[in-house]
Amino acid sequence: MARKVAESCRNCGAELAPGSAFCTLCGTAVANRAASPAPDSVPLAGPAARAAGHPATDGAPPPARAVPGIISIGAGPSGAGLSGAGLSGPLVEPVQVGGDARVAAARELLAGGAGRRLVAKIVDGVLPAALVVAALSVGTALLSVKVSNGYRTIDFTWLGILAGAASVLSLAYGLWLWFWEAKTGKTPGNVMLGLRTTNMDGMPAGVLAIFLRNLIVALGSVAFYVGMAVVVISNAWDRNGHWQGWHDKVANTLVFNVKGGRNPLETGGIAGREAYTPAAMPAIAQVPSPMPEVPARQFASQPFGTQPAGTQQDSGPITAVPLSGFAPPAAPAPAAGFADEAGETRVRPAPGSAGLFLTFDDGRTEVIRSVALVGRNPAGYDGEMIEHLVSVPDSGRSVSKTHLHIRVAGEGLWVTDRNSTNGSFIINTAGQKSTLQGGTPALAEVGATVHFGDRSFQVGGA
Repeated sequence: MARKVAESCRNCGAELAPGSAFCTLCGTAVANRAASPAPDSVPLAGPAARAAGHPATDGAPPPARAVPGIISIGAGPSGAGLSGAGLSGPLVEPVQVGGDARVAAARELLAGGAGRRLVAKIVDGVLPAALVVAALSVGTALLSVKVSNGYRTIDFTWLGILAGAASVLSLAYGLWLWFWEAKTGKTPGNVMLGLRTTNMDGMPAGVLAIFLRNLIVALGSVAFYVGMAVVVISNAWDRNGHWQGWHDKVANTLVFNVKGGRNPLETGGIAGREAYTPAAMPAIAQVPSPMPEVPARQFASQPFGTQPAGTQQDSGPITAVPLSGFAPPAAPAPAAGFADEAGETRVRPAPGSAGLFLTFDDGRTEVIRSVALVGRNPAGYDGEMIEHLVSVPDSGRSVSKTHLHIRVAGEGLWVTDRNSTNGSFIINTAGQKSTLQGGTPALAEVGATVHFGDRSFQVGGA
């Protein structure tokens, strides 16, 4: 009985397994003995003639060697596609991923509207009102009249018991509502209408702030409950973007619409969560070379391998071996405007700047030389390099804790609003007003006035 002799790969000589179609070592196709010999590689992309195995025409580039088992689907200059299909582009059309307006809107902070606030307050008062009405109705129905010695006596026992129980339950509900809103900004009405109550930084308001809000609303209810509704919707005529009503101004609170915008209580407050940025490396002092400075032209004038004139050989321990006689090619003179790029590898101190004068509306003057933060109690992010913190007193609390980021430049003062509550704008020397977008720097030239909250300052040259 004849034994079948194992075949070897005609490319690398490795032994082939019986029935294999490709060499497991180099990937070369094994010739099919029942048909015509297989070529070294099967081009799976290219013109139809090339895909069919026809030889390339005169002047045409040779077919590219394809990897067996891999089909190219990318578009090529010759109309790459499936073999023999004649496709001239990718199998799947590219889809451009763009910004979605709904996603961008969800990142913005939206003020709670007056209508939403009023409906939420009504929803919060439904349960205690229902308890009182039910207690009075049932208690009135259980009134009993007793006649004794010609006198009628009305028994108010059940009415008093039920009214007292309703009052206790309403008080417990009010306390629970108070602490729940102080901690999470939620009430039943807020949850239903998509509202959240926060402090001026977008964090939980606290027990005292919620107490003050409710006290002002309760005082408004003295005017036949109409005053309560007026207080609740008083943010409708607030000049600072409909953010605060009268009770909000007293308690220093804000109400946000979290259905249409961002929830500051879950996203790091009004400023939002900031991506971590490594702190800038401090300036590195230059270390002088221990070798004597010899001009390059002096090296070039000496024969290779000789010591330049004017240098002495140190007889002490050798710490570095100079390449004597090596003359580096002279670098071309840098073009105008290219000096900074040509010296990127050298750490140089920044040129001194006289800075800019900021004259505030209360007469105070601050000198800013590089980067500063402006606010009631400004503080930078972790790792942020800030030279100066400018605290601005504001009894009306219209200025945010960290309101502005300012940077001195040759063309003026670059001002960035840190997503403040009451916003900022610049009035240039021509009297034109430009509102600042949160996180986007804008240039305030010398002589311009920057308004932030109810405060302002004028930019002056040094």
